[in-house]
Amino acid sequence: MREIQEVPGKVTIKTAFRDYFKGYFDFMGRSTRAGYWWVMVIVMLFLFIPGFILLGQFLMAKVTGQVGTAVAQSGQLGLGFSYLVVIIALALFIPTLALTIRRYRDAGLNGRGAVTLWVLNGLASSYSQQSRGWAFISAVIGLALLITALLKTNQLETDSDNPLVTFFLRAKVKKD
Repeated sequence: MREIQEVPGKVTIKTAFRDYFKGYFDFMGRSTRAGYWWVMVIVMLFLFIPGFILLGQFLMAKVTGQVGTAVAQSGQLGLGFSYLVVIIALALFIPTLALTIRRYRDAGLNGRGAVTLWVLNGLASSYSQQSRGWAFISAVIGLALLITALLKTNQLETDSDNPLVTFFLRAKVKKD
């Protein structure tokens, strides 16, 4: 397996998808903004299409007044779509996780920093029903991760010697 090392400005949609599937288990390489967002937009659309179809079917039934029949039909159709979406989501989970870690690394976040932020976000999310403070913390971490995915290559690299900063951010490469 090769390590994914995308070059900014050189990634097409074809390159992005090739790297997405070739880097199925590659958590160590780099993925550019284009390489990340091309794949994420297409994958999200692909996963949401069955939901949109079911919603459209239900709304048409509501408009025509055949809700009881449509609910029974959409239940059968929805079950098939649900299985399909679950199978696709499970198949795409690992490469999407790897792509996301590579994107964060490309922006300058350490892999261990990204995992720590995900764990903190998960913990905060689990307590968010009990307290607005936890919901706010979860929202801030989620927003920070989204912004990280939007940043240019090496934007978060640091010169700092602070251990907390270097735990989360990658050190700048010193040029001789």
